[in-house]
Amino acid sequence: MNELTRISIVFLLIIANYIFLTLEVWAWLPDIFLMQTLLFTTFLNRIPNVYFFIFKGFLIDLFFSTYAVPYTVTFGLIGIYLNFSDFKWIQRSFLEQVIMIFVISLILNMLLEFFNNYSSNAEIRIILNPFLNIFVWTIIFITQRKKWLKNF
Repeated sequence: MNELTRISIVFLLIIANYIFLTLEVWAWLPDIFLMQTLLFTTFLNRIPNVYFFIFKGFLIDLFFSTYAVPYTVTFGLIGIYLNFSDFKWIQRSFLEQVIMIFVISLILNMLLEFFNNYSSNAEIRIILNPFLNIFVWTIIFITQRKKWLKNF
C-alpha cells in the first residue's frame, strides 16, 4: 500500500469522525484512528515509517484540535514503537499489547480533554474508550492468532 492510499484513508476517517462528532456518538465508539492503525499493522506486511504516523497525527489534530498536540504526540510514539519493535513480538504478547493500548488510549483521551472542548461527552470517553479499544484489539488478536502462529 502506498502513502497516497494511506493518506486518503486517513481523510476518509476524518470525515467519518466529523459525522460521529455531529451525531454525538463519538464518546461511545472506539477511536477509529487508533483502530485503523492497529488493523494496518495487523494485516499489512510493511509498517509505515515514523514520519507517516507523525503526519497522520498532525492531520487529525489539524482538523479536530486547537493545538497540534494530542494525536501528533500519540501517533508519533506509536510510530516509534512499531518501527523499532520486533514484528513477531507484536503478534505474540497479548497482555503487553492490552496494557499499552489502554495506556495510549488513556493518555490520548486525557490530552484530548485538556486541549479541546468539542464534545460534551469527553469525560465519558476518557473512561470508556480505552476499554472499547482493548475489546476491538482482543477480537482482532483472537481472529488472527492461528495465522500468526504459523509465522513462528
